[in-house]
Amino acid sequence: MDKENKEEICVARFLNWYNKQHKRNYIYRRATDYFPDLKGKLNWDFVAYEDDNLAKWIGIEVKELPRLKEIPIQLEFWQRLCSKLTKDLSGKGIKGQFEISVPPVLDLTGKCQKFLEAFSRVLIDKQSGWQVGETKDIGPDIASKFSNWPTGKSDVDEYDKWGEDRPRKLQIKKGSDSGCEVRVVTSPLIAGDVVEAHKEAFNEVFKIENDAIRATKQLKLAKEKGARETILLLACNPFVEEGLIKNEAQNLDRHSISDIDYIYLVDTGNKDRVVKIYPS
Repeated sequence: MDKENKEEICVARFLNWYNKQHKRNYIYRRATDYFPDLKGKLNWDFVAYEDDNLAKWIGIEVKELPRLKEIPIQLEFWQRLCSKLTKDLSGKGIKGQFEISVPPVLDLTGKCQKFLEAFSRVLIDKQSGWQVGETKDIGPDIASKFSNWPTGKSDVDEYDKWGEDRPRKLQIKKGSDSGCEVRVVTSPLIAGDVVEAHKEAFNEVFKIENDAIRATKQLKLAKEKGARETILLLACNPFVEEGLIKNEAQNLDRHSISDIDYIYLVDTGNKDRVVKIYPS
């Protein structure tokens, strides 16, 4: 999906929510269609207006949280990987429903088959005595059979066993003894990675360029054109933690966003998830 289509989805979902919340009837047009003189110049994305009150329009800019794109990409990667694991285990006669929680980020370029073989071998070895509802960490076992398994920092109580770095955990729960399926149930980023990913994505949108934040310059122009208020929409995916984004927003220099009246988080994968993050 191209950038313009994503922006259209974001603003449409936001205004659908906004109109229900405030009992209004805002519709939108591209700012360059509403103000043709802006074409080819600095501009913002949308003008939101009501047919019976054209003078009181809202300037809306959409920014995608960039580095958080990697979260759904990694989830899709693991979903595809789980399909291959399911097929492989089924072909070996293994029974059970297996749920993977917080898998690590992997690069299996040229190594996928070796990983599948290691995973299957570990699961076969672990079958004896594995109770339904029981969760096991099979990361170290995979690492013993697959040299490219990632590592992470050891906890203090793990230093004696692993030293400074230990094999990344792979928590897997046996949900059933019947059928055969491997599936991932949570995002493939650990907590620390998630916090850092949110911070980097947020900072990318609000970085200073030529002494100003680009979104501020764009929405300042909207105010100069007559906008009664300005709104910045942060388009995100379902894995974005709104609390983390709110925390980052509260740390912004107010002067640097003086021409942005409101900031909202808009989940482009969930039409009912719109969250105001600024002002608090």
